[in-house]
Amino acid sequence: MVGAVELVWWWGVAVGVWLLTLSSVTVPDLVVAAACGLPAAVAAFAGRRAVGGRWWPRAGWLRWAAALPLSVLGDTARVFWTAVRHARDADAPGRVREVGLPHDEPEPVAAARRALATVTLCSTPGTSVIDDDPERHRLMVHSLSGETWLVEKAVGR
Repeated sequence: MVGAVELVWWWGVAVGVWLLTLSSVTVPDLVVAAACGLPAAVAAFAGRRAVGGRWWPRAGWLRWAAALPLSVLGDTARVFWTAVRHARDADAPGRVREVGLPHDEPEPVAAARRALATVTLCSTPGTSVIDDDPERHRLMVHSLSGETWLVEKAVGR
């Protein structure tokens, strides 16, 4: 029963993502989304089972979403300014730094935090996660700016 619920969940996610990419939704679009969502759901279900992944996300992590819009706007401006300022430089600007994660969480919670933190940090245009070190509870981040932005502070709490 739990497997069927998870399969339906993945199917809903796949169909939802498909529909979000459309500018308008028609009946044929819904049929195609429903049909293509099923193999995607089976693959996601099988993949999660194969790696033994279990996520325990926490409701408090939703506050990361509050920092994201301002971070995206600020990062977009920084990326644009950096591109204009360094248009003729051979060296790409940027810094690598680490974002520390809490040490006191059980593994399913820590794995969920690392995965969702990676997605959140990579959502801004000037930042990319380049390494995940679960033993040291940190993510290595490349950023075009030397500044720590709001989303990094929110994720690192």
